[in-house]
Amino acid sequence: MTKTSFIYRNINYYRFVMSLLYRGKYYRRLKPVLRLISDKKVTEICFGDTIIAEYCRKRSIAWTGIDINEVFVANAIKKGLSAERNDIFSIAKLPEADTCIICGSLYHFNMSLESLFTKMLDCAPQIIISEPVNNLSNNKGIIGKLAKASAKVEGKTQAFRYTEKTLLDALNELSKKLNFKYSVVDRFDKDIILLITK
Repeated sequence: MTKTSFIYRNINYYRFVMSLLYRGKYYRRLKPVLRLISDKKVTEICFGDTIIAEYCRKRSIAWTGIDINEVFVANAIKKGLSAERNDIFSIAKLPEADTCIICGSLYHFNMSLESLFTKMLDCAPQIIISEPVNNLSNNKGIIGKLAKASAKVEGKTQAFRYTEKTLLDALNELSKKLNFKYSVVDRFDKDIILLITK
């Protein structure tokens, strides 16, 4: 785990930092996503915390989570949740579901969005994305550099972040290639929430 930023090495560190970034509204940031879940089978990629998983369990919705982080996967498995450690970049096929969800992690795939979206569209007829588009790492100076350095996963520093314009531009291009529809359905703090359908 030495190749990974400290916030990803412990679930409590992660929750603490995320609570700071969202000014105490860390858990509330997922409410717009939870409102969109209406079916019986969910696949969540890069799930991190288990907020969505626990919501699904209370409502008898089958949840499968995939994350590369062994700490997050161990935390989910300890709670009796169906989680597996895997690299989304190398996985051939995602578990089939009614809804595929990715929250706060789309920027990891900015260089391979077409591949990711192909997998998600094969996984489920509906995709929910919540992505921050107003990020400290987009700032110049020391704060921006620290924010970028704090997001190292498996030895790779994740310097790129989306703005609303760059995200929507990317979706416009992808929707033409892969034949899907998307809409901005909600916003919360720094996040934009999108619904994608085939």
